[in-house]
Amino acid sequence: MIDDLLRAAVRDLADESGTPSGLAAGALARGRRIRRNRRAATAAAALAAVLAVTVPFVARHDRDVRPEPLPAATPTVVRPSFDPAEVFVAPGGARLLSIEERRTTRVLDPHTGRYRDLPDRDLAPVMSPDERHVAVHRAGEEGVRILDLKTGDHWRPPVSTPAYLTWSDDGSRLLLSHNDGFTVLDPAARRSRTHQVDLGRLPCLDHCRFTWHAGNTRVALPQAWARNDEEQRISGLAVFDAASGEFLRNVPIKGIPAGPNAWSPDGRLVLVRLMPQSADQVTIVEAESGRAVGHFTAVWSRFLGDSTVLAQNAGILTRYDGDATVLDKAELPAELTGRLLTFGF
Repeated sequence: MIDDLLRAAVRDLADESGTPSGLAAGALARGRRIRRNRRAATAAAALAAVLAVTVPFVARHDRDVRPEPLPAATPTVVRPSFDPAEVFVAPGGARLLSIEERRTTRVLDPHTGRYRDLPDRDLAPVMSPDERHVAVHRAGEEGVRILDLKTGDHWRPPVSTPAYLTWSDDGSRLLLSHNDGFTVLDPAARRSRTHQVDLGRLPCLDHCRFTWHAGNTRVALPQAWARNDEEQRISGLAVFDAASGEFLRNVPIKGIPAGPNAWSPDGRLVLVRLMPQSADQVTIVEAESGRAVGHFTAVWSRFLGDSTVLAQNAGILTRYDGDATVLDKAELPAELTGRLLTFGF
């Protein structure tokens, strides 16, 4: 490049300068121009070299940078009011079915959609999820009495007082736990069937507590074991056929089902209380593997029809998904705080 510029400068000087003095002056001017052009060319080459290194680095750097994930949104705690003349609805659409206080029990009347008081002599009510029946223990009576809230009829089945009772998900049958087996009641047909269980082969805790398995055709019983003077632990759940009482299998869930509706609708997950953890610690477990997938704290919890979980801890109702991620929260109104509540759907 420099040689070409010099040759062009000499040609220009020869053409333009007629005298020696003019030739010298022209040569000086052309020399200065050549030096400027050379410095400009050198600077341009250096800039190109810098850009060749810098631009790809910047481009790669920009591609490598990922935006930081936004923190999960904290659910807003809603504060619904309570009106006895209207159905109280919890997160997830669950309906409040009964409210039990020290001396008074109110249940949802399926005819009026209002809450009404049960007679004082009817204690420890357990509402069916379909809002049709309520099972109570009547003062001075043995066994259990079932009230039909639509017709007003009463049925007292020929069974002893149960240690524990729970309705099937559809509200059609009531499961009673005894220390030697279980009874299934069908209020619509007014039929009961009791099954004896070999507890020597299938030992339970101090009180045997059967719960419905997913699908309402089987029941489950926690299996207890203890070594010497150690505290009892759960080795698994024994599963029985609800109609025949036949033992079907053991599943590797080392915890006590957390109460009614502890199984997800598809039977894949179950809410349990692990021993010897705190009684308020609930674990979501995969039924087939026994693997824990989430934990939360609650005084009671249950699966809803959409496979989410509704739970209460102190005065807060919380809805979780299947891995214990919080979806919704609601603060109980003062009229419901400190009461024993039953929800259905």
